[in-house]
Amino acid sequence: MRQQLESGEIAGSPFSQHLGIRYCSVGEGRAHLQLSTAPFTRNFNGVTHGGALFSLVDAAMGVALFSRTPEGLSTATLESKINYTRAVHEGTVDCYSEVLHLGSRTALLEARIEQDGQLVAKASATFALITQQDLKRSRKS
Repeated sequence: MRQQLESGEIAGSPFSQHLGIRYCSVGEGRAHLQLSTAPFTRNFNGVTHGGALFSLVDAAMGVALFSRTPEGLSTATLESKINYTRAVHEGTVDCYSEVLHLGSRTALLEARIEQDGQLVAKASATFALITQQDLKRSRKS
C-alpha cells in the first residue's frame, strides 16, 4: 500500500475521498494534500468548517508518517493542536506536512495549510506507533 500511496494509485481513505481531499505528493516523511471547498464543507457563516480543515491536516500528517513508518506498524493520532489564522471562503487550500521526529513508540509531526500563499492554519500532533499485535488486542476489548 505504501508504494501505491506514493505513486498516486490510492486516493486516500474513504473519508478523505468523501471530503474531496487530493493527494498531490507523499514520501520521505512529507505530504502535500489539497482540498477544494464545496457547499457541504461550509459552516453556518458560509466559510469552510474548521473540522474540514482539521481533517485535511490529520490526513496529511497521517500519510506523511505512513511514508516513514516501519513495515508491520500502524499509527494513531494521540493528540493534535491546530491554530487557525484566517477564514477560507472558497477555492482550494494546500496542506503541507512533515515528520519532525520518529521514535520507537511515538512520532511528532507538523502541518500548515495555505491558500494563495497565505497561512490559513498551523498544526502539530503526536502519533502513536502501534504493533499489529496491539491492534488485534484493542479490537477484542
